[in-house]
Amino acid sequence: MQLQKQFPQHLSDRLPNRLNRRVALGATTLTIGIFLYGCGESKISQCNKVVTIANKANAFIMPKDITGFAPFAENIDQIRSEIQAITVQDSKLKELQTQLLGVYGEASQALKSQVKAVDAKDTNAINKAKQDLENVSTKESEIVDQINSLCSK
Repeated sequence: MQLQKQFPQHLSDRLPNRLNRRVALGATTLTIGIFLYGCGESKISQCNKVVTIANKANAFIMPKDITGFAPFAENIDQIRSEIQAITVQDSKLKELQTQLLGVYGEASQALKSQVKAVDAKDTNAINKAKQDLENVSTKESEIVDQINSLCSK
């Protein structure tokens, strides 16, 4: 039985010296690095995270009684925090995420304003808070449609 050389003869012929071997090793390492970078979290995966959390907000039922508005606003704040915690690389999805954060912040604020207005028995403030909430609902619907459109591509 003979001891074999480290590289088979046909590889040694192609890589005759150390410099060429190091260049080949460097190119291979770079290729693997680029491949692994491409295997990072996909846009679809990021979309799914945002949509899953946004769907939690839609699962909440708008309270009929004003006493339920404060806890509802806290739930919306929690959803906002969860969406904010998602790391998004896609620029368009990042922009939509930011818009969604704004909408949830506005919704929470409108709910809290409505509670304060009812407590103060301020009819104008109640009507303004209701209008703000309707506007936020419209914005949220538009953003969700944009997210669904982006994520379906």
